[in-house]
Amino acid sequence: MRKMSLLCAVLASAAVLLAADLQPLNVKPGLWQVTMTSTISGLAPNTSTYKSCVKKEDLDKYPFADPKAKCTWTVQNSTGSKMDASGTCMPDNDTKINFTMHLEALDSENVKGTGQLTLSAPIGTMNGNYSGTGKWMGATCPAGVK
Repeated sequence: MRKMSLLCAVLASAAVLLAADLQPLNVKPGLWQVTMTSTISGLAPNTSTYKSCVKKEDLDKYPFADPKAKCTWTVQNSTGSKMDASGTCMPDNDTKINFTMHLEALDSENVKGTGQLTLSAPIGTMNGNYSGTGKWMGATCPAGVK
């Protein structure tokens, strides 16, 4: 029992130390417009654009998630100018999409990203790539934009 308690304490300390190394992405909070293009093997490219309200407290998380998507994100590494994250989206009960994303803040108002995805659905598993850009639109977010 004592060894188990010590192991839990060591693992908890390691998690805190790893999280302490993450730095928030150095971009402005406020309204962002994000454009993503995905290319999945066997399908035509798909481009989507959405607006996201980024709060200061979001900058050490993945800040540009589509507010309409059902996704969870985990940041693996983050400096002021770069962020590596992974995520999982569940657009419906039968489909799961796993992502990896690399973001680069070109400056405080422009971000670009690239990544890979694996889509698992009843018709099978497909792999793809995606890229995107984020552009800061302003310091305030309109009502209804998350």
